[in-house]
Amino acid sequence: MIRVKLRAWTASFRYPTFQSGYQPTLPVPPPSTIQGLLSAAKGEPVYLTELPYLGYVFKSEGKGVELEKIYALGKVETDIMKREFLYNAELYLYLPDEWEEHFRRPKYQLLLGRSSDVATVEEIREVHLEEKEAPVGGTVLPLELGVPGVVHALVVEYDYSVTPRKARMVRPFVVLPFSKGRAPKLKLPYDEELGVGVYLHRWHE
Repeated sequence: MIRVKLRAWTASFRYPTFQSGYQPTLPVPPPSTIQGLLSAAKGEPVYLTELPYLGYVFKSEGKGVELEKIYALGKVETDIMKREFLYNAELYLYLPDEWEEHFRRPKYQLLLGRSSDVATVEEIREVHLEEKEAPVGGTVLPLELGVPGVVHALVVEYDYSVTPRKARMVRPFVVLPFSKGRAPKLKLPYDEELGVGVYLHRWHE
């Protein structure tokens, strides 16, 4: 498998339940953001249910709040809202080898959220992860694993064959921020460099 490291100054992941006047960010990207990234890299819609596996780990150095001006279609007036963002973000993707060519020369801009959250590919390398009991974080986990944490219903992938796009699969997940302290442990493929276990999603099964 390969590990693709992406870096961005800022990242923002939309909360599933929008709150008027204040937009918080999830601490890690939902699967649908990963679908968007892979689709941008390949230059065509990619469906996560067609991948043999996919793992990811997200880290950032903190969180801030900015003011954003909103323009509504057909209206002259604008609105101002507060929006959270994550800064100095790193995303590690664990993918089959054939994805290396798409991230060497991505077709479109790679984004970690909004159009201003531009990411660059910093490194692509082959990795061999040995399974062991390891702390896990910086990702989302299926609810059935029983790991304690905040639960959200998140879109796994959108159907891009219709306009507007529609959610094709929604699942409950435990959203786990990356932790440098105590973190739940699971027996998983272990990334020694990051010191974290990598959960490999297999939505095709």
